[in-house]
Amino acid sequence: MLLTVNAMEHTLEAETVVAALSTVRPEAIHTHWVEVEGVRYPVKQALEAVLGVDRAGFTSHAARRQFRRLGFATSGNGSSDAAIRQARPDRTSPATPAQAAEAFAALVTFLREKSLTTRVADLEHRLVGAEPEQASKLGRGEGLTEQLLHAALTVRRDVGRVSDVIHAAVIVLALPAILEPGETIANRPSLGPGNDKTRPFDLETDRRVAEFKVALWSGGDMMRKRGVVADLVHLSLDDSGRRPELWVAGEAPLHFLRTSRSTVEELLSRAPRRLRERYTERFGTQEIPLRTFVREQAAHVHLRDLAKVFPEIG
Repeated sequence: MLLTVNAMEHTLEAETVVAALSTVRPEAIHTHWVEVEGVRYPVKQALEAVLGVDRAGFTSHAARRQFRRLGFATSGNGSSDAAIRQARPDRTSPATPAQAAEAFAALVTFLREKSLTTRVADLEHRLVGAEPEQASKLGRGEGLTEQLLHAALTVRRDVGRVSDVIHAAVIVLALPAILEPGETIANRPSLGPGNDKTRPFDLETDRRVAEFKVALWSGGDMMRKRGVVADLVHLSLDDSGRRPELWVAGEAPLHFLRTSRSTVEELLSRAPRRLRERYTERFGTQEIPLRTFVREQAAHVHLRDLAKVFPEIG
């Protein structure tokens, strides 16, 4: 779809929006929003992030109109806030109705006890400086337990989008297993959806930077492939001297990264423009197979399997 902003023409597609916003943390919503992959963003922030243009150059009304044309739900268009989008199951053997009901009850209890946004923000601050045992206690204290993760995974397989809970729980529960003795969290972690300029990575310690991709691959995963490649490039560009790690769920994404003949150019084509520019400045041509990039330019990025920490997630 073509649109003109600030006298410049842009091509905008739904997949581009999803990919561009996958690494963006939503700002506070004051009036108008757009919902993308179950996450709501202020419409002007979203369009600015997708197009790479200053939000002062367009109105909220114009931004909402563009997102509606692409099929996204926005404020003020009569869509129901309570609408539930059925997600495809991640497993071929779903939980029984009784198991699903029990898992859903546990998840609803957790979500109603306290605002998830508040809970996650508080925990992010308290995790700074934490060592493995303390990180584990802090996570349990906020209810991010293995039982909650199991319940959230069960619900996601059958009925809904609980990716935010799973993302936060996986990172917090993984900390005791992946942090080394004496290693400390150096910056507020990004447990919620997306990152921001002050928190460019999901996890930063005094020894490593890491991104976590928790989604299970089940075929037709082009958007997930683009997202994992964008995170890989982002990590490969870090020059802090800390160990970069990309954590993914299961063998499918690892196999893709190590064997894909698709070019980096193709897989980054819908990533944020600044990320593509930084890639070119550092590595030059994008017309190389992904597997070559993984083996050579990104060889210093450690690829990790979350299923080794949580077997049920793979």
